[in-house]
Amino acid sequence: MKRKKVLITGAAGMIGHYLVKKCLDKGYDVRATDIRYNDITEKTFTKYDRNHFEFVQSDLREFSNCKKVVEGIDIVFNVAGVKGSTARASQLPNDYFTPMLQFNTNMAEAARLRGVEWYVYTSSVGVYSPSDYFFEDDVWKTFPSPNDRFAGWAKRIGELQGDCFNVHYGLNNFSIVRPANVYGKGDDFSENGMVIPQLVKRIHTESPFICWGDGSPIRDFIHADDVADGILMCYEKKITEPINLGSGKGVSIKELVDTLVEIYDGDVDVQWDTTKPNGDAIRLMDMTRATNHGFYPKTDLKTGLKEVVKYYESIS
Repeated sequence: MKRKKVLITGAAGMIGHYLVKKCLDKGYDVRATDIRYNDITEKTFTKYDRNHFEFVQSDLREFSNCKKVVEGIDIVFNVAGVKGSTARASQLPNDYFTPMLQFNTNMAEAARLRGVEWYVYTSSVGVYSPSDYFFEDDVWKTFPSPNDRFAGWAKRIGELQGDCFNVHYGLNNFSIVRPANVYGKGDDFSENGMVIPQLVKRIHTESPFICWGDGSPIRDFIHADDVADGILMCYEKKITEPINLGSGKGVSIKELVDTLVEIYDGDVDVQWDTTKPNGDAIRLMDMTRATNHGFYPKTDLKTGLKEVVKYYESIS
């Protein structure tokens, strides 16, 4: 039987790396594409069988490039995004808003024109309005958080394109996943990174290690390997309703820091600066729909954090 050929955009990113390997392990032929290609990507990708894997460095903001990379493709996993903290996205919104509109619109339209079998779009927790719990069907009743106004709306518009194609062309081949706070090997440890890579980096570089607030805010963290499983599930089960991908477990920032301290055998001087803001008290994904489809994350937080720490130490 002929092997299905998949396209993975954002393949050099954290989720993309895991998804490439899983697709190859499942017997798909993989075309991976990203605007980036660095030493870490080369080290990972060069070990794959070139009969079943190819990497194409491409800027998907250009429609012509999207049409080229989707040629001969059966399934598109659009994992491309612009990585960055909420603060950076608020301060430099056009670094996020316009590029995401460009490559998401271009990729979806190119896939439609080429007649791909299925399309999975990776959205974000940023599409949600501030709330303690995020339910999939609440998105279009509200507005994104002011902190996620630009990136959140760009991701929402990417979601809306699936509905647009359904109404206009009668297509019903579009899945949407909304990951929570994703972490894992290959994360971004720059000042532009998210909470876990920032904590890991600062534990290595600061003494004492100063944490903002009192550590009480509760968040939902999910490992990139589990997100890749959820993306594949949406294609394999042909799920057309939006799906939250989270751990289903709330973790306070203090618990997160304490777990990292345990990994370092307690040899960390942690101090909490309670004059600094805490942020939202609770931000958790409702996982009822994903669980009903059979999604259960496999990576516990401590195991995942150990992997991130080991990865950071290998590159620093």
